[in-house]
Amino acid sequence: MNPYLKFVVRKLHLSASRIAIVLSLLIIAASMACGGGSADDEGIVAEGLASPRGLAFDQDGNLLIAESGRGRLLKVTSDGDVSPIATGLPFSLKTGPEGAYQAGPSAITLLDGELFFIVGEYIGEQSARMYRITDTGYEPVTPITDGWAPLDNRLSNPYDMVNAPEVDGWIVSDPGGNSLRAVDLDGNIRDYVVFYNFAIPDHEAPVEMVPTGIARGPDGAIYVGTLTGYPYPDGEAAIWRIEDLNGDGDALDQGESEPFVTGLTAVTDIAFGTDGTLYIAEFSSDTEKVLEGGDFSKNAKSMPGRVLIWNGSETTVFVKDVVSPTSLLTTDSTLYITEEFAGKVTKRSLN
Repeated sequence: MNPYLKFVVRKLHLSASRIAIVLSLLIIAASMACGGGSADDEGIVAEGLASPRGLAFDQDGNLLIAESGRGRLLKVTSDGDVSPIATGLPFSLKTGPEGAYQAGPSAITLLDGELFFIVGEYIGEQSARMYRITDTGYEPVTPITDGWAPLDNRLSNPYDMVNAPEVDGWIVSDPGGNSLRAVDLDGNIRDYVVFYNFAIPDHEAPVEMVPTGIARGPDGAIYVGTLTGYPYPDGEAAIWRIEDLNGDGDALDQGESEPFVTGLTAVTDIAFGTDGTLYIAEFSSDTEKVLEGGDFSKNAKSMPGRVLIWNGSETTVFVKDVVSPTSLLTTDSTLYITEEFAGKVTKRSLN
């Protein structure tokens, strides 16, 4: 292992399998935008991007894109015009050849007219934090992460978030800590759900349950997808339903977190349609090979992911051959998808 990475492992007190997950997500975030695309493209919303990830709508209905690789937020109008609304945003670590790329904002959300974003990963004072967009730039919401501290009650590698009035702020998925964190408006952080390792046949070491995309369901509960740890075994990922049943401010008690959809593989995001339909992004047909080395963009194109629909009893393929999907967003008629290694955001009709 690179001596620098050995230092990172020691500093974060992470297991080898969790480091594999965190580094994989970092690689995804730091990938260079590239050409090409998916076989099922119905419409390109924005292209030529560097690691597009989180999606949201602003108060005027414009699509917002977190472009992690360039540290900026983009706005796409109904006319298709694409323009930056915030640049020079904080990033966690320069990565790639000669540190050419940066891992910046990974998720965005609008709350009470204000725009918030998170920066994941694990290196530097600007990493693993939530920020607010201001008139003059941005300001931190959460404190600087102490990489030496225990993983509980702090951000480690935040990936996605959902507005959560029940905690007076947000619930954030944190793959670095295999947990969901509650973050209030003052920036206080506490554990909301903790996921534990599990055993699978023919695999010596336990596999980690790594939370990724998070969404509010039509029933008011929180739903979160999992990526599972290395070697990202087929059919072992799941979507969990999370609800604070006793009103104590978390879902750590028995029965408050339950598997909702099982038999999935490398789930990176989920989204509910306005009719309650659940859409599920699976990162790749072979995530281990995509991330094992070489040209990650080329690997992702040769082993694309897909978007599934859950109808309440089984999953069906809605879109195939999607290049490394990492974020989904719906309207009543359209599904938006970030294809991260392809450097673009695409859309599909739901009608």
